Amino acid sequence: MSMQDNRQDEIRGPRVNLAPMATRVDDDQIKDRLLEMQLKMATSSINHEYARIEYDDTCDRERREELLDFMEDCRIQYLEARNSLVVHDPYALADFEADLLRQKQSTISYHTI
Repeated sequence: MSMQDNRQDEIRGPRVNLAPMATRVDDDQIKDRLLEMQLKMATSSINHEYARIEYDDTCDRERREELLDFMEDCRIQYLEARNSLVVHDPYALADFEADLLRQKQSTISYHTI
């Protein structure tokens, strides 16, 4: 073994095997998470709209308070999912919200006529 070979071995020294702290998230898991957030946004948004319609149509004070609480819960769920989705894919969020608005306008207006 030459002096140069010994020197390279000294420079290399013992190697540390580095492994990632977390396992790599695959595309299917990301897609499932995005879909879950979109579903949560859609469900809470539609539930909020129907609760708002019922709120407008009822005179019962107790029921109106229940509906206000429910609408607030829907709003919180929507914003939580939205805040998560905007971090993952802001363009998908913009497209999804536009589609959701169109769907709500066509569905809700159809049922309220």
